[in-house]
This record gives sequence, structure tokens and C-alpha cells, in this order.
Amino acid sequence: MALRTPKKTGSGLATRLAALASFGAATIHFAVTPTHWQEWMPAGVFFLSMAVFQLLWARTVLARPTNPVLAAGMLLNAGAIALWALSRTAGAPFGPHAGEAELVGAADLCALLLEIYVVMGAGWVWYRGTRADPISAFANATVLLGATSIVALASAVGVASGFRHGHHSPTGTGTDHHGGTAQHGDAHHTHAPQPATPSPVVIDPLNTPAAPSPTRSAIPSAEPVHDSHGNHVHDE
Repeated sequence: MALRTPKKTGSGLATRLAALASFGAATIHFAVTPTHWQEWMPAGVFFLSMAVFQLLWARTVLARPTNPVLAAGMLLNAGAIALWALSRTAGAPFGPHAGEAELVGAADLCALLLEIYVVMGAGWVWYRGTRADPISAFANATVLLGATSIVALASAVGVASGFRHGHHSPTGTGTDHHGGTAQHGDAHHTHAPQPATPSPVVIDPLNTPAAPSPTRSAIPSAEPVHDSHGNHVHDE
């Protein structure tokens, strides 16, 4: 049976806010689906299914906020919150990165906050649906305007972050999933060039100076010889 939640009541306002938050979370999940799909196809299918459900639930809860619809929204979003907490602490229970804690990004936090409000809003309508207190039109419009601005900002930040960063490998860091550099694999195949071997220097232990090469002495020119009597003696 559908709950009576007039628009200008606390439950009616909570219903619209929960639907708005679910729409924002679905937008973020649509944005991050390609990244998860490239990492592991089942993960991409999961996020795509989550986004479709949240989008359809936002439309359905506005038209028929029944107990089964509210329960489905609370259970699915609570399960998504629990899975997020597990993957950021102990790691996902299955998949290519099972057991490895994943990074916390802006897209994750924005989607998490929106899902928390979906659970809170749906729970409030579940509990207070038949005892809805009327609120003024001004308060209703003010809360809706503020909530719309917050959801729009969170969705924009989450979508931008989801497009910019991978789930396990942040863009621009040059690192792989395990934190090694992108050139780590080449280090095993690249060797540093060997330094040139200097030519050996021969050291003389006796430090003996090299003997000068013999030079040919000049032959003195012949001089005339004088005898004691003043006669000249000529060389023959």
C-alpha cells in the first residue's frame, strides 16, 4: 500500500531529497563505469547495474513511495556502503585486486555521502510516513534549493574525479597498481655502460733515468804546429 506523503510535509520533503540523492549517486556511478569496465568487466557490469537501479529508484519512489520500494532503496544503498568500506580497508573479496585496499577518491566520497542520505531519507519516510508533519512552503522551497545545490556540486565533483582518475592507478603519477614506476620493468633489461679501461702505466721501480742517446763528437780541426826553431811543420 502506498504511503501518503503530501509534498508539503516532512516525509514528502524527505522522499524528494532521497530521490535527488539517488539520482546524483547514479550519475557518478555512470561516470566511473568505463574505468571499472576496463579494469575488470564484472566490476563494470556491477557499477552500471547500480547506476541504473538508483536512477529507476529515484523515479519510482517519487511516484509510489511504498514500503517495498523504500526497503529496496535502503537495502541496496546500505549494501553499497558496506562494500565500499570493505574494499577500502581489507580489499575487495574477489576480482583481480582481491585483498588489496583500494584508493579513496573524490568520486567515492561523493557517491558515499549521497548513498548515506538515500538510506537516511528512505528510513525517515518508512518510519514517519503515516505521521507526516506539515511544513511551510518557504521552508520546503529553501531546503529543496539547498539540497539541490549540494547534490549538484557533489555530482559534478564526483563525475570529474571519476573521469580523471583510475580506480587503482592515479593518472599522472607514472606508477602501476603496486606503486612501481612505469620504467621498472625495463630496469631488468638495461645495464649501465661499462667505464672505459685506462691503459696501464708502467712504473720503473728503480726510477732509473733514461740514458741519453750517444752523440757523435765533432772532430777538431787540424792546427799548424810550430817547432822551437820557428819552422812551420805541415801536416801530411
